[in-house]
Amino acid sequence: MTKKRKSLGKWGENLAREHLKKSGCKILEQNYQVRMGEIDLIVEDSGTLVFVEVKTRSDSTHGSPFEAVTPAKQKQLSKVALFYLNSHDMHDRPARFDVVSVQIKTGTPPKLKIIKNAFELCYGI
Repeated sequence: MTKKRKSLGKWGENLAREHLKKSGCKILEQNYQVRMGEIDLIVEDSGTLVFVEVKTRSDSTHGSPFEAVTPAKQKQLSKVALFYLNSHDMHDRPARFDVVSVQIKTGTPPKLKIIKNAFELCYGI
């Protein structure tokens, strides 16, 4: 990943974090990383744990941000989420996966879209 793409992704994650904070979510983790992968944000929204994947795009060359959360990515996020739940003894808490799309275009404000419950936990992992 190039420095420019990494920087864009980090910027999008920070924008999403601030938006979620202003929406009343409590930020628990940012860039939670374990050997099997990473989750961009883990937040609490009215008692529900939310595992958030943030996708930032400056053009549509590689498709929409939502299209980037492929079944393989969902499986990887599920593994990390299960590890988090087990290691924090939270396996009985309600949880969901959200995807935040951040689209930027020069000269216009960034557009954030959130899909709540974007996908279910992938079993058989």
